[in-house]
Amino acid sequence: NRFSHHVRMPLLEDYGLSLGSRIDIQRSDGRVHGAVISSCNEDSNTVSVQWVENHETKGKEIDFSSIIRINSLQRESPSKFGQKRHQSEQKERQEQPSRKSVAGPPASSASPSKPSTSPKKPTSSHGSRRQTNAKQQQQQHQQQQQQQTPAAPFSIQDRDHSNLSKADRKVALMIDECRDALNPSPFPSTQAVYSDKITVCVRKRPLGKRETDRNEIDCITVPDGQLTVVHEAKEKVDLTKYIENHEYRFDYSFDDRCNNATVYKYTAAPLVRTIFEQGMATCFAYGQTGSGKTYTMGGLGTGVEGIYSLAAKDVFSINSQRSDPLVVGISFFEIYGGKVYDLLNKQKRLRVLEDGKSQVRVVGLSEKVVSTISQVEELLNAGSKARATGTTSANSASSRSHAVFQIILREPSGRHKLYGQFSLIDLAGNERGADTASADRRTRMEGAEINKSLLALKECIRALGRRGAHTPFRASKLTLVLRDSFVSPKARTCMIAMISPGRRSCEHTLNTLRYADRVKELAPGQRRLEVEAPPEEDEEPGFLEDETPPAGLDSSLAKQDLQQLHRSMRSRGEDDQDMDGMFQQLEAMTNLAEMEEMVIEEHRSALQFAREMFSEEDKLLSEVEGVNSDSEEYARRLEQILTTKIERLQHLKSAEPATQQS
Repeated sequence: NRFSHHVRMPLLEDYGLSLGSRIDIQRSDGRVHGAVISSCNEDSNTVSVQWVENHETKGKEIDFSSIIRINSLQRESPSKFGQKRHQSEQKERQEQPSRKSVAGPPASSASPSKPSTSPKKPTSSHGSRRQTNAKQQQQQHQQQQQQQTPAAPFSIQDRDHSNLSKADRKVALMIDECRDALNPSPFPSTQAVYSDKITVCVRKRPLGKRETDRNEIDCITVPDGQLTVVHEAKEKVDLTKYIENHEYRFDYSFDDRCNNATVYKYTAAPLVRTIFEQGMATCFAYGQTGSGKTYTMGGLGTGVEGIYSLAAKDVFSINSQRSDPLVVGISFFEIYGGKVYDLLNKQKRLRVLEDGKSQVRVVGLSEKVVSTISQVEELLNAGSKARATGTTSANSASSRSHAVFQIILREPSGRHKLYGQFSLIDLAGNERGADTASADRRTRMEGAEINKSLLALKECIRALGRRGAHTPFRASKLTLVLRDSFVSPKARTCMIAMISPGRRSCEHTLNTLRYADRVKELAPGQRRLEVEAPPEEDEEPGFLEDETPPAGLDSSLAKQDLQQLHRSMRSRGEDDQDMDGMFQQLEAMTNLAEMEEMVIEEHRSALQFAREMFSEEDKLLSEVEGVNSDSEEYARRLEQILTTKIERLQHLKSAEPATQQS
């Protein structure tokens, strides 16, 4: 350990310094600033120092005489460190034989005939008492510090890097220096709860057992309740390692000591009131698989309540205080590969249709009426078991779908008109979006759909706070289903970006933070960025309340929204060399999915037609078997039926090759 204080350094100790001491240095351009002593060369009379500048750790070797001059140091004789070490060694030599005498036979230590030959025993006893008292005082001091400030995951006692390799140990120490410079503190429990139209926060989870077993380095620091810093280890051309610090500021930044209740208090809890004010509330959990999304939202299988259960409890609590309690319903479905499946009805595939008023309905979605939290948890457990998962390069059990859990409030009388709705979404692992280059067609389709839905979601949330901005909700099935959460004047949204602290997850963590940062940008020194939209004319929530049958979806509008996504990203400078290729791929995948949907609809229509023809043929057979049957009429009608059936089957066959394209 290069900051070890147990190595004898006379050059430093004679001036009251040691490895890790902070001193002032003077640069070649005349600047004077602080630095930390990292090593000492007694032969050349030089020391090496390090400091952090522009989020980068730098270092140099300095002649010790210049340090003496700049810091006005004076030589101490004997040195304080040497004197203390001398006293400590002398004390240990005194205690060493005393411990042996205490452990020896009682007769030799308590013999009354030779009291003068055992003068060390009372000295040993007194020294032992002093040592015990010192330990007690030290323990009391540590307890007082722990009561005042909870031990941080980046506290000194956790910085044992002895199990790391030499290269990793150097990186860990540089991260420690950057972390110390940030002066981190726990999430302030007294922080005010803000109520915004859009809230974006980040949650860091602790290192897991697998990461600990792999000796992974924690590269994330949350110094306060808003700032999140990623310490990315990089290497220069000359193979010198350095740390690049990426800073992101959000409405709230939760460190790894915050529990689900704390996260819920500042994120989803303020949204519960919205649905009792006839509003549409939405809460998203976004991040790579394994970052804690499902634990935060559901807490399933851990004995810890997640946001699903905590929100349902608050809904029941507020609803019970009303003079006219509303009817509480639960829906749970997933969106996988651009298709919607009901998780509470044996994964039945559902159709998403839109009428002439641009109102969207998920046809056939089951809605369970609930009155207790146990009923909610039972539905959650059943639905979560049915959710689709798969393997990616980042995780062996990646979520392949977006899970949408909805708490629906309806009026207690009449037609049970929709009153308010809270949608809580556990998004698919964002690392699946990187799998579009896979040779497997199914995986490419999954990755393309996830990319498209996440891009559309970001733009819809941004448009939520800007008056007159186009909301491209038709660009993906996820945003189409949640259309009312973006266009309603009483809509409010919260996004929780989940990040993993391990160094191996650094790339995925940075992608997650960049995505969340673009949803609602906050400058590093800015408290909050309000983007409240002016009030717009009221409109009815988007579930169909009349008997008008919904029509199909206009694919041209979906393509226009996808093109709008591309233009928006270009206008904000988010475009890169791969962006055009990605959108071309998204458009191709969208066309392919549209053709597949067309074939399925054609097949469904052909099957319905076949049933009608079967009924017609059965009727024809009954007539021809009668006494007054007309054989010529029978032959004419049979030929007509067969010709029509052949035409429908040929039409279906001509559409089927579209599904074979890759």
